[in-house]
Amino acid sequence: MKRFVFVLIAILMAGSAYAQSHQIGTLWSSDRLIWPGGLETGDTDPDIGYRIGNSGMAVVGLYSSFNVPSYYEGGQHLVNTTQSPWCNDLLDDLADFSSSRLGGTQTRLNRPNPKFFRINPPTLTQDGKEILRTNWRLFPEDDDAVRSDLGADFMISSTIVNSEGLRIVRETYSWANQDADDMIFEVTTITYPENPYVVDLRAGERGIAASPETAQKNPSYDNFHIGLNYYLQRGGSGPAGGAHITINPEDGGRAYDAGLLAGGIWDEVNYWDDDEKLLYIHDGDDSDKLGYRPDGDDRGEPAPATGDLLDGVRDANISSGEFMESHYKGRVFLHVDKTPTNDPNVLGENWLDDNSDPENAQPRHVRWVPGEVWTSTRTADRKTVYDFYVQPNATRDERIADSDPDQPGYVTTEQIYQWVTTFGPWDLKPGESIHIVSAVIVAGPSEAENKRVGKAWADGTIGFMEKEAFLDSGLDSLKATVAVAREAWANRTGTMPRLPATPNWPASVTVTSGPDLNELSWDAVSGATHYNVYRYAGRHTEVPELIGSPTGTTFNDETALRGTRYYYSVTAVDANGLESSRFATRTEAEGVSPFRGPASDVTQVRIVPNPYQVQGGQLDDGGFNYQGQPNKLQFVNLPGQAVIHIFTITGDLVTRIDHTSGSGDESWDLMTSDNNQFLVSGIYFAHIEDTATGAKHIERFVVVR
Repeated sequence: MKRFVFVLIAILMAGSAYAQSHQIGTLWSSDRLIWPGGLETGDTDPDIGYRIGNSGMAVVGLYSSFNVPSYYEGGQHLVNTTQSPWCNDLLDDLADFSSSRLGGTQTRLNRPNPKFFRINPPTLTQDGKEILRTNWRLFPEDDDAVRSDLGADFMISSTIVNSEGLRIVRETYSWANQDADDMIFEVTTITYPENPYVVDLRAGERGIAASPETAQKNPSYDNFHIGLNYYLQRGGSGPAGGAHITINPEDGGRAYDAGLLAGGIWDEVNYWDDDEKLLYIHDGDDSDKLGYRPDGDDRGEPAPATGDLLDGVRDANISSGEFMESHYKGRVFLHVDKTPTNDPNVLGENWLDDNSDPENAQPRHVRWVPGEVWTSTRTADRKTVYDFYVQPNATRDERIADSDPDQPGYVTTEQIYQWVTTFGPWDLKPGESIHIVSAVIVAGPSEAENKRVGKAWADGTIGFMEKEAFLDSGLDSLKATVAVAREAWANRTGTMPRLPATPNWPASVTVTSGPDLNELSWDAVSGATHYNVYRYAGRHTEVPELIGSPTGTTFNDETALRGTRYYYSVTAVDANGLESSRFATRTEAEGVSPFRGPASDVTQVRIVPNPYQVQGGQLDDGGFNYQGQPNKLQFVNLPGQAVIHIFTITGDLVTRIDHTSGSGDESWDLMTSDNNQFLVSGIYFAHIEDTATGAKHIERFVVVR
């Protein structure tokens, strides 16, 4: 299938201090817990970040009435009263019965959400030093564990307790399977416990305590609805800022870091497919957001053409006309219980499949809402908010978004839109549960195709219709993954989705810099017919190159260039062609680079590249720069110990470099002076002294910026 590969993050919030997330793609941040999966080799857009969800889906409780217990300290004006209608949208003040968002159940309070691997995370060693990847480590003190029964490769469990006594458990699943690694699967179970816990300030600030009175005063939550709200683009309103998928500046997205998205982003086209129960969006072409093309056509966010603007952001690896937002983003609903069940681990009849009563078909309400008219308890009374979600006096045709995939959709002129989706009603009694199952998907053309077709559109090689057909192909990718999500749910065990397991990743991988090569070794994997060795040049987020498929457990990379940083991953492949996660064993940190032994004659020293040209392309393509390191010089054929002084043509000292490694190579990675300034264009001299013999040599080099 076609697939635009990028970073997909689903954050599960059980309190602001306990954010966890899945991540699909190649940008693995060090400051958050992520899904160690990854998208298909060759389809990788390394640095575009998409954040899905604050609380995954914010669950809004909507009640025809709520009888308030007597011991809600801090909310005395509502104690022992019946509120009709009542809602909890997680936004109003704690004393006024908002969600406690405590990060745990009554038996595991204020604890991070545990994560579970199907197999143990691997151990990676690079040049004799173990790479400690927090995201790939288990923390038993946080209840992390390995579960061999998982139907996926990774799962995060999250529990919150709402002020009205509901317990909301969310389990999210991800796969390394190449056909499923662009989705996150979510099973949400909403339970009204027989012995509910509720907000009770007598248990301490933001504390909860057992509340038998809640169940006594509310023997049934009649006409109970569940409102879900989230973004499929930039967030900003709704509960906790809204759950959303967005290009996220803080995630280091390459287009964002390069400052290239402000001109046209967030003009989204929104769709709802009532047959598929699928909502999705793609980038549009709003007349208020002109982008970089002279004709103002910014659908797909084409990058600028060749010129100063693009040349100034070379580190971002964005090429002329490249489509920076060609993906489709969506959420498909797969199951909603028609009636509550008496066991949270048992599903009810799927209400989504029941068309016997069209007026009460599910969802009850689904539409996108501009941020400026979003209705919440921050700005409105509870009845107004209740009516906003439930739409009590409207027909289903009036409650369902009007959109047709074959017609132009809603091209927005605002940045903030949020989807509201409401299910119900139910009569929910103590001890009963409701399940809502969905999958979030982001898919579209690969980075390579975005570069190729974007350039063709920029230079006029293809016309408007060909460009539109290319961008429309993202819908095919999205629907292909929807089919995989349905397969995973059809193969479920209980409430756990299941897909065929990929082979285990090697338990350990070792990568070592060698003389004119890099050496790899790894542990054997049971059932593997061979292994794939991938190489990433310059950055670990680059598109990888498959450089070998050995049947043994060692490999030497003899084509690696001295001075270039390399990262590697090793996957196991079984007889069915299934492959383990490439990201499980991907090395990070500083990478490795082959070296050469020290030279005996200081006059053999050479500087590479020389001349250095900032716009001169990459060395491995016959250019002047190291891939992924555009401000780097390499001194080769050095003595084992040497001192290098860099001078300007007028004799001013730029910097001193002490070479002590014993090899024949030394990198000057940033080409900065002692004043932390990049070298400007000019002629420079390197004075090299062999500290063992005292022999000296001078090399001249040129910098062109």
